[in-house]
This record gives sequence, C-alpha cells and structure tokens, in this order.
Amino acid sequence: MSAPLTNLYRQAEDYFFRGISSKCLDLDDGAHAYMTGGAEPNYMYITVNTNDLDKTLIQGKQFFDQDNLSFDVIIPQELCTPQMADVLNTMGYTQKSKSVSMAVDLDGLATDQTASFDSETVIKSNDNQLNDWMIPLIGAFESTIEICRLYAGLHENALKRNINLRHFSLYKQDKPISSITLSMCDNTIARIDDVGTLPAFQGKGYATHLVRYVLSEAKKLGARHCFLESSDSGLGVYQNLGFEALFKNNIYSSER
Repeated sequence: MSAPLTNLYRQAEDYFFRGISSKCLDLDDGAHAYMTGGAEPNYMYITVNTNDLDKTLIQGKQFFDQDNLSFDVIIPQELCTPQMADVLNTMGYTQKSKSVSMAVDLDGLATDQTASFDSETVIKSNDNQLNDWMIPLIGAFESTIEICRLYAGLHENALKRNINLRHFSLYKQDKPISSITLSMCDNTIARIDDVGTLPAFQGKGYATHLVRYVLSEAKKLGARHCFLESSDSGLGVYQNLGFEALFKNNIYSSER
C-alpha cells in the first residue's frame, strides 16, 4: 500500500462523504461516521488499527441511534485481525461484502476523451438536473425513487454549500441511462462515486465511456490522481480503465 496515495485517497473519501452528509462524527482513533439519514448509505470508516474497537463501535452506534439508522462499518482487510473480527462478531456485526479502494494516475491519461459513444448518445453536466442524474441510480442500485430523491437532495444541499461536486449523465435518445459523480478535494484530488447504469443498458460500455469522459474532465481541472471504492463486481471494469488497487476492505453491517 502506498502511504502517500492512501493519504490522498482518505482526503478524497472524507471530502465526498462529509459533503453529502447531514451529520458527521470524528473519533480520536481515526474513525469517521457519515450520516445521510434515510437516503442511505450510512457509513463508519475505521482507517487505522485501534485497541479500543469496542469503544469506537459503541460511539458509532450511539451516533446513528440518534436517528434510528442502520449503518455499515468499513475496515481495510490488513487491519482485520482475528481479535478485531472477534470484537465485531461479539457486538453483532456480520461481514456482508468486500470492496477495493483504487487509484489511477491521470498524468498518463489521454486528455481527449470526449468523442461520442455513438450518434444517439451525449454526455451532459447535470448539476442543475439532478432529477435526471438520479434516474439511472434507481435501477442500477435496486433502490426506490423516494430514497434516490432524498439522496439527490443531499447532493443539492452540498452544491448550495459550494462543495465541489460535479454530476454527469449519459443520454441515449434523450433518456438518461448512466450517471456518475465527480468530487474535487482542494481542486486537485479527484474521486468518482455513484456510477450507475439502467439494467437494460448494462454491459454495453456506456458506464465505461462515461467514466473515461469524467477522468478526462478531472485531468483538465488539474487533478493528478483519481480515486474510487469499487465493489468486487466492478473491479475488472476499473482495472481496464487503468485503476490499480490500493487496499481491500471488509464491510460489516449493523442491521436494525
């Protein structure tokens, strides 16, 4: 794991989640909790090894209990010792999935990534059209229109607070079929989130084209690196785009 890149990754991670959260909790041992409320997801990131994991988890639970919310605890695999796993299991947390934190060096990326996918598609900036931006996310993440409206509302509030978020959608025949969010921490550190394509259009290269476009935009804006957190299923797609793994994460759930 590259320490400098990991530090930049954590800055980008904190900037994005702090920007869209309604409440945040910072703990002394390197844990951060981000509350998005009913919009989901609600996350607690543990970023360093701690001898007080039980205390940290209790504080995190109390934080989310304020609004009666479930949440996920995300921990780098290299920190998941048997002792840490025992604490998590004893306190009722179960591992539900894994993710991979990734980075790409934008210096080696070709800047001109704006060519149209085909004659029926166009990519638009949607900061002023978040209703269009959220449409692909509903199907992509098997969510509901109510939850995605709440989530779009968090992004709208972030924009009003001048959080540096940029929203893009790929349209096919004037219908938004794929969306993405680009955040820029300190105007130099890029991160992408919310990559989603309507199920009927998945596997056809639309999201890949959109990601390439946004990476090009990030480079033009001055970013040297771009980061993301990928599910196992998306790993191959991002590797083909030049992303490399920084570290792997275990994701534990706290269900109500």
